[in-house]
Amino acid sequence: MVRSAIEAEGLGADLVELRLDWLPGLSEVSIERVFRGLEKVSVPKIATVMPSAIFGKYGGSGGDRVRLLTKASEFAEYVDVGFEMGDKLMKKCLECMEDEAAEPVISWHSQKMLSPAEIGAFVDSAPKRALSKVVMPAVSQRDNLLALEACASLEGRRRIVFCHGSLGVVSRVLCPLFGSEWAYAAAAKGREGAPGQLDILTMRKLFEVLA
Repeated sequence: MVRSAIEAEGLGADLVELRLDWLPGLSEVSIERVFRGLEKVSVPKIATVMPSAIFGKYGGSGGDRVRLLTKASEFAEYVDVGFEMGDKLMKKCLECMEDEAAEPVISWHSQKMLSPAEIGAFVDSAPKRALSKVVMPAVSQRDNLLALEACASLEGRRRIVFCHGSLGVVSRVLCPLFGSEWAYAAAAKGREGAPGQLDILTMRKLFEVLA
């Protein structure tokens, strides 16, 4: 994980997401070891523990997930707190992070396309210091347009909105142009963290063309 983060920074990543759920023997100790190894990585780090139901490998309890994310908040600049945790655990996690400098990212990986009204309501409900992230499965190319329009309509609010899957690539690439704080890419081909994710070199080339 440390090698991948260093590699990603070398390829031009502006941030590095650490999928802590991929760590064998995930624990507070292993999380601290990872961040100690990243002391020379200058770009901001995003820490997350994704459950198996959402492209991840974590199968533990919600309480343990809160504990692990709280530990990560001691080191990371951002901590992704999954909306699927439920209000009670999410509130507990945010409370535990209050004394740390890490900014929370409240992410909603929806199982269906959402309406602009649903996306707007979610973003409006997030705590003031949090960044809202909404990811949806694209079942048609038109879904990309819907996601990008919804993202653009939220001007003035910190958000990330895009579609995943093979049909969601367009919104993955274009979402920063419509107000998303950042886009996600894999460090290299074959190491994708979610369906439809491009590698960072391809993303960089596309951004150059768009520019």
